[in-house]
Amino acid sequence: MNTRVRTALQTMKHEKVGSSAPFPLEVEKEKKPETQGRRLNRIQSRRERKLALQQDVDKLRKKLRHEENVHRALERAFTRPLGALPRLPPYLPAHTLELLAEVAVLEEEVVRLEEQVVNFRQGLYQEAVYISSSSTKKTRETQPDSSPSTRWPPDGHPNERFANGGRRPPKSSKSGDEDHRGKENQSSTNATKNPKQSPAKKAPRSRTAAVVPKLDEVLTLEEEEEEAGAPNKLSEDTLKCLLSIFSRMSSQRNSTAELEASSPPSVSGSCEGDPYGICSEFGRRDIGHYKHFASVEPSSIDSNSTMASSFLNRRLKLLLRKLAIADLSGLTHQQKLAFWINIYNSCMMNAFLENGIPATPQTIVALMPKAMVNVGGHSLSAMTIEHFILRLPYHSRNTIGKGLKNDEMAKTRGLFGLDWPEPLVTFALSCGSWSSPAVRVFTASQVEKQLETAKRDYLQAAVGFSTTNNRVAIPKLLDWYLLDFAKDVESLTDWICLQLPSELRKEAVRCVEAGRRGAVPQPVDVLPYEFRFRYLIACS
Repeated sequence: MNTRVRTALQTMKHEKVGSSAPFPLEVEKEKKPETQGRRLNRIQSRRERKLALQQDVDKLRKKLRHEENVHRALERAFTRPLGALPRLPPYLPAHTLELLAEVAVLEEEVVRLEEQVVNFRQGLYQEAVYISSSSTKKTRETQPDSSPSTRWPPDGHPNERFANGGRRPPKSSKSGDEDHRGKENQSSTNATKNPKQSPAKKAPRSRTAAVVPKLDEVLTLEEEEEEAGAPNKLSEDTLKCLLSIFSRMSSQRNSTAELEASSPPSVSGSCEGDPYGICSEFGRRDIGHYKHFASVEPSSIDSNSTMASSFLNRRLKLLLRKLAIADLSGLTHQQKLAFWINIYNSCMMNAFLENGIPATPQTIVALMPKAMVNVGGHSLSAMTIEHFILRLPYHSRNTIGKGLKNDEMAKTRGLFGLDWPEPLVTFALSCGSWSSPAVRVFTASQVEKQLETAKRDYLQAAVGFSTTNNRVAIPKLLDWYLLDFAKDVESLTDWICLQLPSELRKEAVRCVEAGRRGAVPQPVDVLPYEFRFRYLIACS
């Protein structure tokens, strides 16, 4: 029995083992395909994402190459020589090709108009000289010329002095020309008109000797050698040297004139030191620092003293040689601005030394495009420096060089050009004419402050206001460059009032407002530009 039971139990165990063993194997067999399927799906998904990313990268690379090609094509189109057709690849969009063609046409038109502006300004200079000479000739034919005092109109007649922006006949500048000569330039009229006229007893000439730069202020030749390679210091020293030469040429004659003077001028203190003759027409007022500036005029220059300052002449030649090899690379905007202002004034002054003091106003105008200076190996005229470097708008800086005949100038335009235009250079550039602003030395560290000072000083000395008849007169220089400071004459007068000292500003504002409130608005008079030779030297 026990044997039978034992056998039955073993049989039951075997059945259990046999029945339970095949179940896990079946489960494993069922799970393997599912796991392999998921793994294959993940691999496939990764491959698809990788392919998609590779396709995106290829598209971006292709787009980048296209953008680079377009950039190079546009760069070639905008840097091509003026007059040459741009080489544009066919893969550029049609609207881009059309736009570039229009830009090329407009670019050439802008350059042409910029050159016309320079030519028109030269024509304006010539016209101003012609009007000034004609009015002077007519006046001298109708008025006696027995003595210098006959040119001082005691009554003033201010209405006859100003050219009212074209609203009045040209004869309005007659008495202005005579008044200016009687006031400041009695003995410095054009040499061809009255070469035998003797110097008059003038207070401004006594100021010349007072501000002659000392010789010890000028660096020695050895010290100058140490300063080689500094463009701004070189431009400052060049202008200082020229100012010293002109001051010494003028001071000797002035000293003689002072000794011969038997009595001081009878004119009131309000007219003393009035370089533009404003006080004689608008009444007594403070004209600011200009009353202290030295005046260098033809009658005050001793031609025999030209060779007297041999040290200064040798020094000037040395400075000009260094200027010819100066390196202008890496200059900031302020450094360029101060440098080119000094170089322009030096260029004109050196031209007068080389060609002689001009005897007629026409000589000054003719000398402007001929006055040359070598800067860094490039020969530049005073006209080029003024109109293509200092006054040129920023947007035309790269295109204007292509319009010049000199290919070398086109290469150096980017180096010479200012980073942005500076309208205040109007008050810093002097071509050696009677109506020009005073000459002063500009430094790179203080150029902006110095330009503001030059602007305020010039406006205070050259703009006329009269509260008695509500008359306002501006110099022709501001009329020429009106759009650099305002949109019209009315806004220009408002701007001028803001630049004046507080007391004079109140008087000017009352005058302007009263003139505008009248039944017939009082027009703004424009003082004629006088091209007779004169340098005003600012006191340092």
